[in-house]
Amino acid sequence: MRLALLQNDSVPLDTGWQFATLAEVARHLSGTADLLVTPELFMTGYRIDAADIRRLAEPADGPFARKVARLAQETHVAILYGFPERDGDRLYNSVQVFDALGRQLALYRKLHLPSDEERAVFTAGDRLVTFDLGGFKVAPLICYDVEFPESVRACALSGADLVIAPTALRRHWARIAEMMIPVRALENGVFLAYANQAGSEADWDYAGLSCIIAPDGKELVRASDQPAVILAELDRAEIGNARAKLAYLRDARFSLTGPA
Repeated sequence: MRLALLQNDSVPLDTGWQFATLAEVARHLSGTADLLVTPELFMTGYRIDAADIRRLAEPADGPFARKVARLAQETHVAILYGFPERDGDRLYNSVQVFDALGRQLALYRKLHLPSDEERAVFTAGDRLVTFDLGGFKVAPLICYDVEFPESVRACALSGADLVIAPTALRRHWARIAEMMIPVRALENGVFLAYANQAGSEADWDYAGLSCIIAPDGKELVRASDQPAVILAELDRAEIGNARAKLAYLRDARFSLTGPA
């Protein structure tokens, strides 16, 4: 699989500008990438007021989603993007993915809401999901989700080869991108893609540092703190090789949860 991550400097609240950025990148990657991933809440920007989130949130088949589906079909690039999802009276911090034919493959809702601000607006998701693309089983997570070892381990135990985590990581938490993300890949023998923002929104400065990590913990590619598109080719054979060397999934004694 040829995987691309968009690390953009967003224009919060301007969904037209956000889509235009996505379209430009997807068209440039046509014939080069199989899957393009954006940061968390890409559609609207992350650091916006609760009232604006409620105003701009769309259902999973809303106008922005339909434009992304048509773009994926036009460019023959599958697209996974973040957006505030409206489902009845509830809002979710979600990602969804459309394949190169414009078909929805998966919708995932963030499980772990890290702040009072998120918890005041969003409802937490209640399940992991996977989808198949290009011979890989892929599991999406969102930002804080990937910081819990249990989340990535659960993805691996469900058969995931690749875990994708769109995020909105602030600069002062850069060590999460630099240290924790490679460990999550290594301890589970999975590819891990971490797609962050660059630049700033309101009072937040973003770390950038988007990366694609191999199952042995090696960095395949990493962005700086500037806007970028990064690309790596993933070889499924690396998963078996990594797990043969470090057989954590085979050897872990999950039934032991505490002192006897």
